[in-house]
This record gives sequence, structure tokens and C-alpha cells, in this order.
Amino acid sequence: MIDFGTPLEPRGWYAAPGPESDVIVSSRVRLSRNLQGYRFPHIMEEEERAAVDNLISAALAGKENPDSMDVVKLGDISPVERRILLERNMITQDFSLKTFKSFFLTKDQVVSGMVNEKDHLRFSGIMPGLDLQRTFDRVNRLDDFLEDTLDYAVSIDFGYLTPDVTNAGCGFRASLLMHLPALVRTGLIEKALKAIVQLGMNVKGYFTDEHLSLGDMYQVANQFSMGSGEKEILEKLENLGIQLVHYERKAREELLSRRNLDMEDLVYRSWGILTNCRKITAGEAIEHLSTLRFGVLLGMLNVSLEDLTALQFVTQKAHMQHYSKDREDESESGLLDKIRAETIQTLLKGSAT
Repeated sequence: MIDFGTPLEPRGWYAAPGPESDVIVSSRVRLSRNLQGYRFPHIMEEEERAAVDNLISAALAGKENPDSMDVVKLGDISPVERRILLERNMITQDFSLKTFKSFFLTKDQVVSGMVNEKDHLRFSGIMPGLDLQRTFDRVNRLDDFLEDTLDYAVSIDFGYLTPDVTNAGCGFRASLLMHLPALVRTGLIEKALKAIVQLGMNVKGYFTDEHLSLGDMYQVANQFSMGSGEKEILEKLENLGIQLVHYERKAREELLSRRNLDMEDLVYRSWGILTNCRKITAGEAIEHLSTLRFGVLLGMLNVSLEDLTALQFVTQKAHMQHYSKDREDESESGLLDKIRAETIQTLLKGSAT
């Protein structure tokens, strides 16, 4: 079964450093594919769905597959484990409720995918930092193998066929998860978001569906794949990412030179709360951990960026439920908030300020 690690030894992309990771937290590439001769999942009947599932699952389990992976039925893992996959952005909310559907994850937890979600096959890779090309290479390697094994639905005029026109063409979606606290605090974030949209990209908050994200985290992605190739999309997104890295770092320098005391107060307040609280909600933790991450980048704290990033994921609700399942004080009110505070303090203990 899937190894989710522990809060202090997490399994996932956030446990490793990456290029430009002070601003670009992760790179993600997703492919949408469907099989020839079968209707799309939203109009499938049960027999057809099972046939597609069997074809794809057998292909993934083939010994020629370049990646070692786990292929599981969602019903074979617990509801909490399914929600962990949701919190890690590996499956969707609707998919997490369909226990008869299949999910797959490579042993190194870089590539994951869903069978019979909106497409017959939708899979993605995620790596730390600005690493779009290497992420694409991992996903493309699996895609090449599966295309030799499965009969993809492809049109000369429209490329890979999908039920969603935004995914047609090359069936390709690339995104960057970015931490932009300096742009937020200099009031430049709205200008930056408008510029992103004007360039034909989509931007949204990461930890919520709101435009303004918890923890100053934003996900930037291409809107359409029709009419563009993977290389063009990757280059455009990477260039945009490099520009935003530059603007965020410049804004960081401005805050240090003009509002250093305000920034120190902001960072050390969050440090005080996280190192002394007896309980804390997931939303509060994300906000304060983001501030500590900002504090590291401002040179005010000596804490690993990877540890702080990992904590934003492994202290979410389902993760805390999974890690605390053997606790004897389950009946205690606010248990998860209590364990979340303890988890954060254990990791931060001994860090220099």
C-alpha cells in the first residue's frame, strides 16, 4: 500500500530542494488521454467503465513499464488515505468518493494518476522548484510507454480527444506553485495576477478555491492546450515563472530596506504562536508557516524551507488523522489541532532564530 511517511520523515516532492525554490515551490505537468472506441467517463455504462479500467490497469502493471508503481482501487484504502491523496492534489474531490475506481502512484511518488475520472486516463508529475522540463520528461516517459500499449483516441484535426475542450490538442497542462508573500505585502500582487491572465495563463489560490490564497501560495497554469505544443507551453510558463521570481525577490529587497521592523514583527509573531500554541487549526498553521518561510528568505530565521513546505501539507486534516490514529487520547476535544501544534513544535524545536 501507499507509504505516506511521517510528519518528520515525509514522503513526497516537498521533502527535497529544487531550482528557484525560494519562490517556485513546485512544478507540475499533467496529461489527459482517452482510449479509442470507448465513450468518455461521464456517459459510460458500468461494463464499459470496467473494460477501460482493466485495460489501463493491466498496462500500468506490465513489466515493461519504465516506472515501478502501485495501482490500487480506492476502495482498498481507507477514507482518510483517500483524503490524503486529495490534500496532496493527486486526486479530485469527486474521484475520492468513487471507491470502485483505480489510482496509481510511482514508488518515488513523482507521478500519479486517475483512471476514469473526467478522462479515461489523467496523470501528472510533480517535482520541487522550477523544474518543468524534467517533470515533463518523467510524465512523457510513461505516456510513450502507454501509447505503445494502449490505443489512444487521436484526431489529425484535434489532437488527443478529450471531453473538455481546454484539454484537447496535446492534452497538456503545466503549472507552477508559487510563494509570493513579498508581492502580497507590497500591494503588487493584484497587478501581477492581472499580468498573468493577460498572458493567457490561469492563476488561482492553492489551498483554497478563492482568488486570494491561504499562505500566499498561487498556482499558475496554461489555460488551453489546443493550438500549442508541449515545448511552447513549457517555455512560456518557465519564462513567466522566471519573471515572477525576479519580481518577488525585488519586492523582498524593498520590504527589507523600507519596512524591516514591520517584517520582523510579522515573522516573530508567527514564530511565537507556532512555538507556544497548545492547539492550532489547519488554516492558521498554513498562514503562520508561510510567514516563517518568508522569514527564512528574509534572513530572520534558520529553518529548512523544505521542512516548512512539508509542514503545510502534512499538518492538514487527513494527514493528522492518519498520523494520530494510534493516539490514546482520541476522545479529547480538539485532538487534531493539539497534535498539529505538537507536530510543528517538534520540528521547529532547536531551530535558531
